Amino acid sequence: MASFPGQPGMAPMPFQPTGWDGMGSPPVQPPAPAPPAPAPRPPSPVPQPTAEVGHVSPGTTEATRAFVPVAPMHSIEHDDHHEEEDVPFFAPFGQGFIGDLKQKLPWYFSDIKDGFNLKAVITVLYLFWGVIANAVAFGSLLGDNTDGFMGATETLLATAALGMLYPLLCGQPLTIMGATGPIAAYIIALKGLGDALDVKFLPLYAWSGIFLSGYMFLAAMFSLSNAIKKVTRFTEELFSVLISVIFIYSALDYFVNLFTSTDVTNGEAKAGLIVGLVTFFTALGIRNSRNGSLFNQWVRNRVADFAPVIAIALGLGLAWAFIGHYGIEKVDLDMLKISDDGISSTTLGTD
Repeated sequence: MASFPGQPGMAPMPFQPTGWDGMGSPPVQPPAPAPPAPAPRPPSPVPQPTAEVGHVSPGTTEATRAFVPVAPMHSIEHDDHHEEEDVPFFAPFGQGFIGDLKQKLPWYFSDIKDGFNLKAVITVLYLFWGVIANAVAFGSLLGDNTDGFMGATETLLATAALGMLYPLLCGQPLTIMGATGPIAAYIIALKGLGDALDVKFLPLYAWSGIFLSGYMFLAAMFSLSNAIKKVTRFTEELFSVLISVIFIYSALDYFVNLFTSTDVTNGEAKAGLIVGLVTFFTALGIRNSRNGSLFNQWVRNRVADFAPVIAIALGLGLAWAFIGHYGIEKVDLDMLKISDDGISSTTLGTD
């Protein structure tokens, strides 16, 4: 492009009266020299990310931390989902079982050893009171619905023995074992079936346990637990709702029977209702105190961990306070029925 005199950035050219080159066309300008190539930039001080997701090398500063790329989480979730899809629906006999042993045995003792810390002790105490409360509650329920063939003695003994044996065999020390609503409902239904068929209950219950043991053995050997990958969130939530409904129904049925049964005195009904409500709302209030303002977060968390223990202790204290004040004749609260001879008096049901 031609330039007029005085145009900034260009050298002035001589004026041509008949044209810029005397022919009425602008003169051809030589090409401008190419700009010098920029000097090579020094190596970037930003450290390279390691293979570990989210890990930054020690030399990274706060100014460069934001520029360190990490693997996106969706790719990790995609890989996990891909691995789940690769799991077969079932495996040849014993293959999955042997694979689980090879994978678990190197970490078996460390899983137990690493559990000896304060948090594990708190968890054990929390689970102890939660499990023993279920064993006593469902044991009492089974005693009433199986004509005394099974009760709190049996559920406590089974919970204690299997609670130690099963976690050691399955390699998970904090596995929870105990009576649940579906199991109690199954045992009660089995008792009704035995009465309808005129079959003794305990032998029927023993043979059903043997059958289930054989079924579980085959399921373990063929890795049928892999079918869990087909279970959706809806199925899991539905099962949780079932257990919750069983617990709520059992509690409400107990309190309704306090006021409708002719075998229960008025004092026992009122005292039972008060003790039950105080126990429930105490546990609920302490459980929700994690986000409160009293004390610090550590203290609130520790207290909330023992909410069932505190509530049960308060309920027991209140019950004995009623008995001490009004007398056992007016506050005739039900006591846990355990035979005088302990487990030695449990019948085999073969008479």
